[in-house]
Order: sequence, then C-alpha cells, then structure tokens
Amino acid sequence: MKKLAYSLVCALILVSMSRSDVFAQEIQKGNFILSPGIGFGYQFWGGITVGVNGEYAFSDQISGGGYLAFTNWGGYAYQSNVTFFDVGVRASYHFAKLLRVPNKKFDPYAGAQVGGAFSNYDNEYTVGGVKYRYNGSYGRGVRGGLYAGARWYFNDRFGVYGEVGFALCPIMGGVTFKF
Repeated sequence: MKKLAYSLVCALILVSMSRSDVFAQEIQKGNFILSPGIGFGYQFWGGITVGVNGEYAFSDQISGGGYLAFTNWGGYAYQSNVTFFDVGVRASYHFAKLLRVPNKKFDPYAGAQVGGAFSNYDNEYTVGGVKYRYNGSYGRGVRGGLYAGARWYFNDRFGVYGEVGFALCPIMGGVTFKF
C-alpha cells in the first residue's frame, strides 16, 4: 500500500510539472486547490494520518471546502490497533495580498475546520496462556481546530504545502494541485 501511494504521488508530480512552465499566481477567485498529504501526531495522540483537502477560492483571499483523512496507530498497549476516519469542512484566509508578499509562488494562509471523527479499535492480548481479543467502536464525535500553513508553487499548477496547528494533526504536509 505504501509503495502504491508513493508511486502515485511521484507520477502526479511528474505529470503536473511537465504540464506548465508558467509560474504560479497568488490564489485567485475560481481556483480549486487539491492537497493530498501526510500528518503526524493525530489530535496529539500519535499515529500517521493520510488525508486530502480540497478548497474553492471564493475570492482572492478566502477559500473553503472539505477534507477526508484516515489515521492508524497501534502497538502501544496489548498490541492494540486504532483507526480513525475524519470528514469535515474547512475555510482559509490567504495572507499574500494583505502582507504584500512579492513572490507570487508563496501562499501563506490560516484557517479553521470542523468535522466528524469515526473510529474503531482491535485489541489483542494474552493472559495466562489465553488469548483475548476485543474490537469495536473507539468512539465518534465532532472535532474542530485551527491551522496555519503555506504553499510554495513550482509552476502554475503544482506545489508543496505544510501546516501546523491544533486541527487534524499538529504537523501536516504534502503536495498541492491548483486547477
């Protein structure tokens, strides 16, 4: 699975970089930004998150959309394995014009998100030679958060991004495709 994901990301990077030799502009009204990425420290608990967010630019400074994410962490107590699936909405304010950033390839932003988290666990341990196994729902609920990030575009359609904050993960990053 990891090799397939890595190969897919590499292929998308090569295709995106070969499609355009024009440098990126700041975010513009009507742009759609798709950003798959990897996060670390899900909700400050641990694990690795694989997710994607998509945002539509309602203006040159405000965008909004949604996100999907899958997190798996385990091996802590009694060979447990916990998985989370998150889905929600997010909105961002892009600071390039406000801060008069001279480099059109750089897009600093900050925002908020809110969504639902669904989870389950699989726990296995042995006591006195008897193996016990439990699985079920780990819980679900509404989660929200704040984030700050930046995108760096290599050309008109492709770049990388990084985010920090108290949202899905304290650290998240990946690639960005602008349409």
